[in-house]
Amino acid sequence: MYRINKGKLSVAMLNAGVDTSKRLAELSGVSVNTISRLNNGGSVKLPTLQAMAEALNCNPVELVEEARP
Repeated sequence: MYRINKGKLSVAMLNAGVDTSKRLAELSGVSVNTISRLNNGGSVKLPTLQAMAEALNCNPVELVEEARP
């Protein structure tokens, strides 16, 4: 499971021209509820992360929190 970095997600959305979570949900096939949960600190499975990254034309690594030692 991975945690989305909200700042990184915002930058990726801006770069991709995706202005709302609803639009990201439409483009990625991920539910609006899932994206809302992620924005509130929830974790994401790899397939969901990959779908969001593909919709935003970025590498999934660009969206996740950095590992803590």
